[in-house]
Amino acid sequence: MKKLVSLVLVLCLCLGLLSQAMAASEVKIYLFGQAQNMDKVLEKFYADSGLDLKLNIVWNTSADHREKMPLLIGNEEECDLVFDAYWMNLATMIKQDMYMDLSKYFNNDEYPGLKAAFSESYLAQVTEEDGAIYAIPFTQAPNDIQVIFYRADLAEKYGITVDSVENLEAFFKAVKENETDMVAPFGVGGSRAMYYLDSDILEKRAANVFEISGTGTAVGMEFEVAISEDGKTVLGAGTIGAPDAYYASFPEPFNTNTRSERAISKLTKWAQYSQPNSVSEDDVANNLFYTGLVAAQEGNISGYENNKREIEKIEGAKLGMFVYNENLRNKVPGYYHTSGQTAWNFLCVPYYSKNVDAAMKFIDWIFQSEENHDLFELGIKGEDFELNEAGEYTKLNPSNLYTFPGYEMTWNPNFIRTNAELDDDVKELVKYMNDPASYTSSVLDGFTFDNQATPALVNAYAAVSAVQSEYIRPLMHGAYGADTEAKLKEYWDKASAAGIEVIRQAVMDQVQAYLDAHQ
Repeated sequence: MKKLVSLVLVLCLCLGLLSQAMAASEVKIYLFGQAQNMDKVLEKFYADSGLDLKLNIVWNTSADHREKMPLLIGNEEECDLVFDAYWMNLATMIKQDMYMDLSKYFNNDEYPGLKAAFSESYLAQVTEEDGAIYAIPFTQAPNDIQVIFYRADLAEKYGITVDSVENLEAFFKAVKENETDMVAPFGVGGSRAMYYLDSDILEKRAANVFEISGTGTAVGMEFEVAISEDGKTVLGAGTIGAPDAYYASFPEPFNTNTRSERAISKLTKWAQYSQPNSVSEDDVANNLFYTGLVAAQEGNISGYENNKREIEKIEGAKLGMFVYNENLRNKVPGYYHTSGQTAWNFLCVPYYSKNVDAAMKFIDWIFQSEENHDLFELGIKGEDFELNEAGEYTKLNPSNLYTFPGYEMTWNPNFIRTNAELDDDVKELVKYMNDPASYTSSVLDGFTFDNQATPALVNAYAAVSAVQSEYIRPLMHGAYGADTEAKLKEYWDKASAAGIEVIRQAVMDQVQAYLDAHQ
């Protein structure tokens, strides 16, 4: 009897282990933001995909995601796919060997979706010198057109056509003087704040002056470098707050610190139209613009559809869109000069994941067909969207409409659909944005800065980032007003003491090494 009981127990144990082995893999994914009504899409995916896996998607806020993911992965907590970016923790995590090399999954006939969607040129940005690939890139076009979304109904009310920067300011003035129920004409928030207004980034790129991502704690604080006309030599590097001498070798008219000048004379001008507590605001869209408390906000043309849907929930409201850059507004061929990275958003697999094959099979499935891709980007055909003969989509309006931040998992140059309901001018701009003829390649395409290259750089980057975090929001919001110039000097003195010159030298050295290697 004892032997029989032992045999039964062993048999039960074996069956239990077999059952576990045969159970579907659970792929745990960490993203930021939020999808809506995703359960129905997952149910259809499980029914139709033929893949024996389940998805467990955890959503963080942007700030929490950036802060928590290194700790989670450092503690080897369950995670199989995680969103990361150079503007989050990607460079550091790769340097610390926190992500798995995924190169064997690409250009592999066993993963036809990945092979078709991720070409060698598209992967060049994330391919290390030894061929390793630690991040899957997601983008539709090299750049997203920068716009100001505004209340077109209010512009009509005051007889203003928002087709120039001057008329945009006239619109702000009219709203400020007359719309007393609003807290401000222009909603501003986050560390980027007024990132597009009076920005000269694209003009600089045309003159071989490039911003270098990953060299500052936030957008607006990074370094920019000037490269000789023949594309062979670094002429200099500077950043906001630096003395004009750092810019003396830059081409005219950028041979003084135009970043500091923008903060002093331009951002402070626009600040009079933003809400008083802008420095502490993190979600302008949901807290202010969509609730009718401000009349405009910054954004990208890819967000037009969502902004239109949300604004039209306000009785009588209509969405307008102003493209700040005149050359983009006029769709000038080749004007959109690229710079460095070809994608800004990535998925990575932690080095310890036991479900990497299942995770990559899932991503592969998304790109095996337009139908698969549409499911995760647009939802269920016939319920969430429909297609016309040209392949353009129209969003439907079920009570459980599916939405998903495609830039985190589905954006790809080979899988782009245009919204059939876009106004003709917006549709033409979207087509311009996605047309390769709209872009001019730069000598830095494919370059990424390694802010973890040396112990001295690691220390300097951490110390300077701590200083920058004190000043970034007030500067980008124009909140220092008449004290801006003094605050910039104060910032630069602290940053210099923290080691910003180490970062500057590393920027010039790494860019020069990249130019030398790509002659």
